[in-house]
Amino acid sequence: MYTGTNKTALKSQKRIVDALFQLMDEENYNDITIKNICKRASISRQRFYFLFESKEEIIIYYLNKFFEEIEQDIDYNNINSLHDIIEYYFKLLYDNKTLRQIIIRESISPYSPIFTKYIVDFLSKMHIIKTNKQATDEDMYAFYFTATGLNGIVLQWMHNNTDMPVEKLTNTIEAILTGKFFQ
Repeated sequence: MYTGTNKTALKSQKRIVDALFQLMDEENYNDITIKNICKRASISRQRFYFLFESKEEIIIYYLNKFFEEIEQDIDYNNINSLHDIIEYYFKLLYDNKTLRQIIIRESISPYSPIFTKYIVDFLSKMHIIKTNKQATDEDMYAFYFTATGLNGIVLQWMHNNTDMPVEKLTNTIEAILTGKFFQ
């Protein structure tokens, strides 16, 4: 995946991402070809393969950008409490039609290792930001446990058309994570 700073390459990456998601509105992810993406983005296959190795890498690129934005916003807005972090995450999911499309169409399920890795990395970074300490092995077990639980909740929420309000969902997750839900 291209990670440089060339403006033309970055614009082409954006066109490729946009083309993939436009095509996903029209057909099944598994039926979309690199040729279709290149045609929609008006770029050559050679250019595509200079920027991405596969269509899965387009999704990974998009997820990278999404989670970078979350981390920056949480840090910039000094969001500290567990409640506020969870609520912010679900508000962004609710507002992000493209990411919801990825999840609903299950091109990348929240149960996939890719999505779980992003949540674990996010939790690890939040741990460092909030505690100024590196995560221990024990912390990593907790992050994986939490990530798979959150991913299951995301999937259930998306399949129910996000009918539970974000605030209620946040309160439920917070109650689960703090042990109050089971009392």
